[in-house]
Amino acid sequence: MREERARKRVIGYVLGHVRLRWVRADRPQGEPGGLRTFSRLAWGLAALVGAGAVVGAAALAAAVAAAGAAGGTVHRRAHAAGASAALTSVQLGYLQLAIRGLNQRRQWAKGHWYCEYLGCTTAYPLLTIWGAAQMFEALDAVSLTDPTAKHLAQTRRVAREAQRYWNPKLHGYSPYLKDRMRSAELWFDDNGWLGLAFVNAYRATHNARYLRDAGRAYRFIAAHGWDSTSGGMWWNTDHSYHSGEALASGSLLAVLLYSANHDPGELANATRWIDWANHYDLGYDDLYMSGGPGSAAIDYVQAPLIYAQQVLCTETGQREYCNLAALQAQRVIHAWGTAYNLAPQYDSIFMQWMMAYGQAVGDPHWLALAQANATAAIQNARDPRGLWLGSWWGGAIEDPETHPDMLRTVGGTASLFAWLAYYS
Repeated sequence: MREERARKRVIGYVLGHVRLRWVRADRPQGEPGGLRTFSRLAWGLAALVGAGAVVGAAALAAAVAAAGAAGGTVHRRAHAAGASAALTSVQLGYLQLAIRGLNQRRQWAKGHWYCEYLGCTTAYPLLTIWGAAQMFEALDAVSLTDPTAKHLAQTRRVAREAQRYWNPKLHGYSPYLKDRMRSAELWFDDNGWLGLAFVNAYRATHNARYLRDAGRAYRFIAAHGWDSTSGGMWWNTDHSYHSGEALASGSLLAVLLYSANHDPGELANATRWIDWANHYDLGYDDLYMSGGPGSAAIDYVQAPLIYAQQVLCTETGQREYCNLAALQAQRVIHAWGTAYNLAPQYDSIFMQWMMAYGQAVGDPHWLALAQANATAAIQNARDPRGLWLGSWWGGAIEDPETHPDMLRTVGGTASLFAWLAYYS
């Protein structure tokens, strides 16, 4: 497992550089940046995003109906009956898509939990934290959007199972359910993503236990993840290299916990980590890097840091953080354009927190961007079995460590639809 994630980091750097170079080449004159493999659909949606357009109810209803016909296993009416009367038709459409995707997780079921791969075919068969994070977030979003007893019960169940990742000997969350030994290798980005999912579970259920679960992840990061000598966040407990992913998830977790608790220690750490990112972690196109000098800029590192600064500004009244968040958001628009196709797991994290940012500042661009990618996902994400295991924009998933039949891919696409239901 360690070797796989190390390969992912090295290959991710290369992909990141290639991806960013594509931004400046092979696109029509005057069009927004993006991947060189843009289709006509992508360019049309890019124009809509640039105008701040949002998907209409009729268009979404047609897309949902088409997705249902292709999927063949979940009927629209079955979910419409339990949905809140307060939801708009657009929200309901995305909610149905999210539930349809989440229902697919049953095919990965193994005892009380899930397989990492369909059929539990690997040496570590059960779902890791990284594999579970966006499925957990999707369930949070469904419960926040439509807090029925059924939806809340599903969120509580997954939260309860996620608590089993806790390693009491190391006082952090281990990547694998059975890694409870003192010699286990723990990942600070895992603890950040899981902590954020617990924060949203608290928001949905109002169960203070989940806020404490999130606090445990934060304290582990604060105690062992920060490089107190030169700054930066370590990727794992080996302390061999820094991680923008851990810095981003940990910073946002600290800010959101401060927003809930107003603990001065959480504020101090959030400010320290974000200030370090703004001084020392900016690379190509002044985007946040994934691992220090020479590393790549990856989308899901940008969004948590952008939203964290907006929340920090709101909570403290320090306007410079609002200004920095707005500046980074504009840099992201310049760098990546409309089509996000690295992997549903990564790109859904980006969309989730940029939609949160867009709502906070009243900028419809980010909702429209997520809707454009959702429209592409409706057309392309289903494989021949009807499972959401494909890329959003067609073709191969760029990330080489997102392998076939991984539940994280379904969870990422379901998360995109679920957070669109919440923010639309």
